[in-house]
Amino acid sequence: MALGKSIQFIRQFFGDEALRQSCSKLSKQDLLTTYGFTADEFDDAINMELVKCQTYDEVSRVEQLRMWFAIF
Repeated sequence: MALGKSIQFIRQFFGDEALRQSCSKLSKQDLLTTYGFTADEFDDAINMELVKCQTYDEVSRVEQLRMWFAIF
């Protein structure tokens, strides 16, 4: 079910500026613990979101989140 949590987090992340700001104040481990998923589950969720993308802009947005998480 943690994969579902990571998918929900990704979708909420795109639409909620307050969430993005609060996440930037956490460490990666704190973020994973707080939202209840692992880095592997997050990567799987990103891949699932990429499959659903229909435009280059959507792909770019998801890839930007992947890069943010990687350097986070």
